[in-house]
Amino acid sequence: MVTVQRVIESQGIPTVLITLDTEQSGLMRPPRAIHPEGFEFGHSTGKPFDKETQTAVVKAALEQLEIKQEPGQIHTKQFPSY
Repeated sequence: MVTVQRVIESQGIPTVLITLDTEQSGLMRPPRAIHPEGFEFGHSTGKPFDKETQTAVVKAALEQLEIKQEPGQIHTKQFPSY
């Protein structure tokens, strides 16, 4: 199965997945991914109106673009402000 992320990557555009379901996401072997530990489904970047946490999650995701990685690695990140 080809993921949308792989199609975008094939066009030369790097992507980062923010996932709450590491088991399912791991099966797809995303090029780059982070897992915000302890977040509830529907809050993949933080709770509504929580600008501080949302910004921190997006920044952590963007930092993955600077790191050479093997597909399928999902980096768990903790965000105390959540």
